[in-house]
Parts: sequence; structure tokens; C-alpha cells
Amino acid sequence: MSQPRSFPYEFESQKEILFYPKKPEIFSGDILEIGPGRGDWILEMASRSPEKKFVALEMGTQRYLKLISQIEKNKRANILLIKGDARIVIPQFFCENSFEKIVVMFPDPWPKKRHQFRRLLTVEFLALLAHVLKKGGLFTLATDSAEYIDSVRQNLKQVKELVIPEKNPSDSPPFPGYLPTYFEKKWKSEGRKIFYLTTVKN
Repeated sequence: MSQPRSFPYEFESQKEILFYPKKPEIFSGDILEIGPGRGDWILEMASRSPEKKFVALEMGTQRYLKLISQIEKNKRANILLIKGDARIVIPQFFCENSFEKIVVMFPDPWPKKRHQFRRLLTVEFLALLAHVLKKGGLFTLATDSAEYIDSVRQNLKQVKELVIPEKNPSDSPPFPGYLPTYFEKKWKSEGRKIFYLTTVKN
């Protein structure tokens, strides 16, 4: 019987990590978004909260370059953009109790069983997020996959630092001031159900 595959850490760790506008001497931030995609969410949130420092982690080179263009166009000086895998970047550059909020919006659920080793929100990664969250900080996941959010709930049961709420209404904003993404609004208008999961670091 073959063993399940795991995240190819050694391969990913060899890839170059890029920073915009530049690599900081001290890594810090208030709000972290992993996988910003088009950048709608983080650009708008950075505009609404200019006093906050935002960090965006993006793996894709083309998306990274497009995000640079959008940040420059919108003149968002409070965003640090990093190109790299979050599983590599976070433990390398960010210390314990760094962020007050971490969001992951519509990550690839990798629905096929043979691809599920690629899923981001494993027990180990959730424990890492708990480590860099401040006490009372929030981790929020948004997805349109019921199976994926159930899987993440099961993983969270093994991370004692993160408290799982008894209820998480799928049609309610996960936290005050939450801003839906472009595709989230589009999918809702088409009748697709969106699931939210917010946990608090105790």
C-alpha cells in the first residue's frame, strides 16, 4: 500500500522569494492574506484601514506581477507583497504573535483524493498560523466547498490554540467589516453557497 504524499518542502524551499516594495529589515504586520488572487480584498481593506499594515503572500509569478501593478496604481503604501509559498515564508520571516488577523479566501480545495496532499490547511499549517496569531486574533477561511470546510474543521480539532465556534452561518459575514471578494459576490448572485469558518486564538 502506497504512503500518502506530503508537501514537497525541499523542492519549494529552493524557489526564490521576492518582496515588494522591498525586503524589510524587520518583518511585521497586522493583517495577513494568503493567496490574494486579483487583490480585490486586500486593496480595498488597505484603503479602508490606512493605519494597518497588510501582508499578502502569493505563489504565482504572474499574479505577483499583476498585484504589484495594482498596488502601484492604487498607491497602497501599507501593503507588503511577498512571492513565495506560505508554508516556507511564514516560519522563515514571521515570529510568534505577529498578526491580529489572517484570512485565506477560496483556496484550491483539491477535491480529488490523489491531489489532497496539496491542500494548504493541514493540521501542521493551522498550528503554524496559530503560532503567528496574537492572542485573541482571528483566522478566517472562506470557501464554496462544503467538503473542504468540513475537512478543515476536523483538522482544527487537533490545534488546541484555535477555538472553533459552535456555529458559523454560511450566509453571514465572518467578522465585522468583512469585505466579500469580486468572485464571492459573483458566485452568490449565481446561487452558489459560500461557507465561512472563523476561529479565535485563545
